[in-house]
Amino acid sequence: MLRHSLIIVIFMTLLPANLFGKEPEMALIPAGNFNIGVSKKLIHLNKFYIDKTEVTQQEYKEVMGRGNFSFKGANHPAEQISWYRAASYCEKLGKRLPTQEEWEKAAKGQTKTKYFWGKKPDAAYAWYGGDYDLGHHPVGQKKPNSFGLFDTSGNVWEWTSTADAKLSEYSGETLDKRVVMGGAFNVSANLITSVSRMSVYAKSRLFNVGFRCAK
Repeated sequence: MLRHSLIIVIFMTLLPANLFGKEPEMALIPAGNFNIGVSKKLIHLNKFYIDKTEVTQQEYKEVMGRGNFSFKGANHPAEQISWYRAASYCEKLGKRLPTQEEWEKAAKGQTKTKYFWGKKPDAAYAWYGGDYDLGHHPVGQKKPNSFGLFDTSGNVWEWTSTADAKLSEYSGETLDKRVVMGGAFNVSANLITSVSRMSVYAKSRLFNVGFRCAK
């Protein structure tokens, strides 16, 4: 029994630190108060970490084995991913999806303006207003916010762990929806602010919805 235990310990010691290859670099978001959403309600969040970029197709396939993406590219964001699969990916890496509040605080980058860079749209910071046929773009190509996060505005909407509990008008049952944030490459400038949000069915797999992980 002792011999078997020693073998297991030695085996675990020899395993690489990251079984799944390169993971997205993470940024530390410090604890503190911030004003959430359009209501400007003041809330407090503990410190947390969040990926600096959206999870790429290459990173996703290294962990999950495969992916059926609409616009293919190793360094493009992984999309056509349901909320459940996104959550599973993060869990396999010892992470989780960020809450809506965490995502918004990280996206704002310590600013109070409409966009994390200022009051007006600026293509130097975000992919937006494009045609469907052009698709999304490789991650990390635009300028980051003050936390070092890329593409929190535009490129693809991003899943959060936050449920959007609404009742069906027909059955009266609670709908299985989750909040996505940040806008996408094919939406207008007014939908890529740090508080832009939508409610999406958790089982949906959409061409313009991706994710990043937190912990």
